[in-house]
Amino acid sequence: MLLISLFVCMLSSALSAQKVTNVRSSLEPDCGYYTITFDLEGKGNDLYLLKLVPYLGNREMVEPRFVEGPGLQSGVAPGKDLQLFWNPTLEGADIGNWQFRFDAKKIPWVLVEGGTFTMGRTTGSGNSDELPNHSVTLNSFYMGTYEVTQAEYAQYMQPSSSWTSNYGLGDNYPAYYVSWYAILKYCNLRSMAEGLTPVYSISGSTDPAIWGNVPTSSNNATWDAAICNWNANGYRLPTEAEWEYAARGATNTPDYLYSGSDDINTVAWYDGNNSPYGSKPFGTKAPNGLGLYDMSGNVWEWCWDWYGSSYYSSSPSSNPTGPASGSFRVLRGGYWDDSAYFCRVADRYYYSPHFSYFNFGFRLCRAVP
Repeated sequence: MLLISLFVCMLSSALSAQKVTNVRSSLEPDCGYYTITFDLEGKGNDLYLLKLVPYLGNREMVEPRFVEGPGLQSGVAPGKDLQLFWNPTLEGADIGNWQFRFDAKKIPWVLVEGGTFTMGRTTGSGNSDELPNHSVTLNSFYMGTYEVTQAEYAQYMQPSSSWTSNYGLGDNYPAYYVSWYAILKYCNLRSMAEGLTPVYSISGSTDPAIWGNVPTSSNNATWDAAICNWNANGYRLPTEAEWEYAARGATNTPDYLYSGSDDINTVAWYDGNNSPYGSKPFGTKAPNGLGLYDMSGNVWEWCWDWYGSSYYSSSPSSNPTGPASGSFRVLRGGYWDDSAYFCRVADRYYYSPHFSYFNFGFRLCRAVP
């Protein structure tokens, strides 16, 4: 089958700045589609959203509808010989001699490569529920570079009237006064809005409209029985193990006490360094080795798991998701008015899932296809 190779001869300076290089294309004349092959440069754990703009002479197709491939709906990591596929005939256009430009926008997600680490207290002093430290192996996953912001939360959920300047107010501040229950609804609403498969199901449904009101009291048997589809590509909370693995930078070497450093002042807002009073906009301290910000300090972050004080003694070694039941869900990371002790990567905290407070926030994860 004859392939007509068409090589793009010009890339704009904007394209070069976006790290898309070595663009080339080939046309399959029998089917009428183009294969566009390219290299995407960047750090291995960065993710990008791609936009393809075909052009032919003075004609430009800014919003092509029949493009397929990685990076269009969800993030793609840098790599060589990535490919997109485009069919001009389905757009109502002639096959022609089309050329292609890209827009590659870095998105606030980090690819956390799977691996094995030692979970629990490995250095310093702490609590008994941080022991025994134990080996855990995790699959790869995506994690939000930042805690979910007030602007992101307000897109799908009612903004909290308790977001005030006393505790931090603004689009780039973390969302707080958020319960574990409310996060399940937020995750599925956002997944559905972005064309992703919702992760959580309650009473057999993934549609939050069917779930009823978010519970405001403890021991809600219906919501406590929520099921997580770990293979779905939508948004979800990290497991406690995923959270600690990411906070450690996916390594125990170096074995930092806080997320990214033994010097808490470089990586965290906490009670020794929290002026002015309240939470802070995302990304204003140094990231850890994976490029994740505020995993120590700023706001406590909810995890999926039920809390068990002795769970580490019986935790599975592969992809643990916490005890089968409990009364409290796990939070991690400490907050802006905590002592350094509570901002350690090994520290564990817990609360009833209906509870929301001025220092409770969250960050999201997604499965790797």
